[in-house]
Amino acid sequence: MQKGVIGLDFGTTNSGAAFIEFDEPVVIENSEDERVTPSVVYFKEDGKVVVGNAAKRNIIANHERTVKSIKRYMGTDHRVAIGDESYPPEYIGAHIMRQLVQDAEKRIGLSFTDAVVTVPAYFMDPQRQAVKDAGEIAGLNVRAILNEPTAAALAFGFKAEDERRVLVYDFGGGTFDVSVLTMGNGFFDVDATSGDNHLGGDDIDARLEEFALAKINEKHKLDLLKKKDKNRALLQSLREEVERVKIELSCKERATINLPYIGTKQSAPVAFSYELSRQEFNELIADFIERTRTPMEQALDDAALSPNDIDDIILVGGTTYIPAVQEFVREFFGKDPEKEVNPIEVVALGAAVATLKEDIKEDSGKIRRPVDISDVISRSLGVLTFDGTVTKLIPRNMKIPIKKTKHFTNPWDYMERGQIPVYQGESEFPEEAGFLGNFFFSIEPKPMNQSKVDIAFEVGEEFGVLEITAKDHDSGNERTVRMEARGRLSKEDKNLWMDKMLNMHGIKVTIVNVETEDNLCYYLNPNKSIRDLKRELKRNGILGKGMAVYYNENELDANQQVKEIGIKDGSDLELRLKGD
Repeated sequence: MQKGVIGLDFGTTNSGAAFIEFDEPVVIENSEDERVTPSVVYFKEDGKVVVGNAAKRNIIANHERTVKSIKRYMGTDHRVAIGDESYPPEYIGAHIMRQLVQDAEKRIGLSFTDAVVTVPAYFMDPQRQAVKDAGEIAGLNVRAILNEPTAAALAFGFKAEDERRVLVYDFGGGTFDVSVLTMGNGFFDVDATSGDNHLGGDDIDARLEEFALAKINEKHKLDLLKKKDKNRALLQSLREEVERVKIELSCKERATINLPYIGTKQSAPVAFSYELSRQEFNELIADFIERTRTPMEQALDDAALSPNDIDDIILVGGTTYIPAVQEFVREFFGKDPEKEVNPIEVVALGAAVATLKEDIKEDSGKIRRPVDISDVISRSLGVLTFDGTVTKLIPRNMKIPIKKTKHFTNPWDYMERGQIPVYQGESEFPEEAGFLGNFFFSIEPKPMNQSKVDIAFEVGEEFGVLEITAKDHDSGNERTVRMEARGRLSKEDKNLWMDKMLNMHGIKVTIVNVETEDNLCYYLNPNKSIRDLKRELKRNGILGKGMAVYYNENELDANQQVKEIGIKDGSDLELRLKGD
């Protein structure tokens, strides 16, 4: 079967897949002939796993075995208890991605082992790594993690000739993102990004649910939350009903919340019905919509632009179907958003366009140039200092690659060792920022405030890698470390979950550089190519120029996949100069 690279939109509410066909991004329909797949997973008692609409239909009947909106928990220690099992978010997300790929392979007749996966622009590094881990558990070689607003801009403007300034307003099921980009002639330059990781359509559903519960209590004096466990199925029915009403109010002025049964009074069954007007709905969610103003203003301010400087506004995510959201955006910019873009499909289409980034053919049909993406750091990076606050070295929305250096000194007399705790985020208080890690370095003992220490942060174009250098000018001591984004799962745990899902696992090997005698314990993704492996080893600084990878004294072909070679667990791979 011919191989291809797939673009995946891993969404909170719905997910989608796309690929490049005849130089155009095309959405791939699932096994039910639908263009999006609900991000719902149902774990059956017989051990089988169901994803999509079939799983969604079990939310009420089998709520204790059905999971939705798992994307909101990526990068956290959250676990989902299903029967006697406890699953991490990465494993549940992997089922969604696997289903997308399986449906795509059956529909298209291609084998998809490589993928570009999208994430919210405002995701922290552990969240991004968790999404990447989910893809790898699903057996994918995740070639790139792409910000969702950037993906939307790619889909909108990959054929544009003239330079345009675009703002992407991405209001999805679980997150809100906004990005400002300059694009044209195949080049996409991200100027600034901002967002809110705790704002989405799920919050609107929860607000409507609270409203309906209050009305039920007011009209029938029934408190359904009082016996939450007993009323669990009823509460889930209410969630489904308010979601339906929310969608209906996007095209109607009024919609009715109907629950045929909510309990009994005097031994008689009680039903509930309430007609909700669009105006009343708008008032209920006005504060959520207003919360998107600050990130928009922040992104524009960081890009040194005003609303009048924006040529096109792209709406992304199902929440942007709400007329009040569209009106808010229209009033903010003084013009209508783009009408040609499908808010639900555009991110998957953009992920497909991103698969052209490296190996595009110049002479191919409608795509006449390579896709080139220049991005920014979405969250600030800094160090925790003696006064208990985080000092930023690289502020948010700086272009990458970038290197910044700041001068520090010793806060105590005669310190022999310095510590660098590294944080990501905008708050100066460490408890409100994301801790990435720390490291120590030696300094010349001197009286307080006499040492001269330079700390440099460097971020390249590679996802999730921060290089930190600390130099003590007095002693000449210098230490450089690479901090890589790490998920909550260890390599061993990720391997176990992959084995559980696919009956396939990463192959544990020791990689030895025969020149330097450096060695590295490594888990080989069976679907990776040797070219991908060499690229990673170069980034890790273990594979030098002119070196090749050898197994059992044979040089490995860059185009081979790991699973085609027959490498055994516990084997050694040698790195040495060609011909040695």
